[in-house]
Amino acid sequence: MLLDHLSNTPAEYRDSWRTDPRIAAGLFTLLRPCHIDGCASNENHLLPVYFTRNDNCLQLDWRQEAEQRGVEPAVYVNPPFSKEDVRAMTPHNGMANFFRKARNEAGNGVYSQWLFRARPGELWFPWFLASRIWFIVGRIGFVDAESGEIDNEQTENHCVAEFIPGEHPFMATGLPLNRDDILAAGIKALENRKYSVLTERYEQLVGC
Repeated sequence: MLLDHLSNTPAEYRDSWRTDPRIAAGLFTLLRPCHIDGCASNENHLLPVYFTRNDNCLQLDWRQEAEQRGVEPAVYVNPPFSKEDVRAMTPHNGMANFFRKARNEAGNGVYSQWLFRARPGELWFPWFLASRIWFIVGRIGFVDAESGEIDNEQTENHCVAEFIPGEHPFMATGLPLNRDDILAAGIKALENRKYSVLTERYEQLVGC
């Protein structure tokens, strides 16, 4: 995920903030487990199978990648929030590009789950593309890419969009999802070591 051009975060870290492992584990528990981290790096991936910027998820066939890697076609994405680089010969970012890709992949049988800033008035907001949109009640923190610590001083709300094969309504319904419920479910899943990489990331954060 990342902070946009107004962020005080150094440019080299803006697109590298990581989802709080408790939040990811909670979403996988309350909504649906995912098996591929769609926008990650070798340093911050949350799942054993992941796509890096060099892989460029916008150019990959997600179903084919899942089959080749032996996992279910279910992708979690905390996308870089930086503005689209319109100078790039091959698109690699931009919220509108990401959500169009998610809809196309859902049509090919791939489930995807997206955590991003809740800005429903933006033209890129996936009202007409997502199957369901969950607005998180309560602010959530992210792992600062520079410090490696959870930043709970977020000034914006966030939401989760699900792109579900076979479910493409005229307009996705906005539903509430309580932050504390997500955290509680996530902590329980991590205590049970349900997700290996997420558990490892969490233990790194708390110094276990």
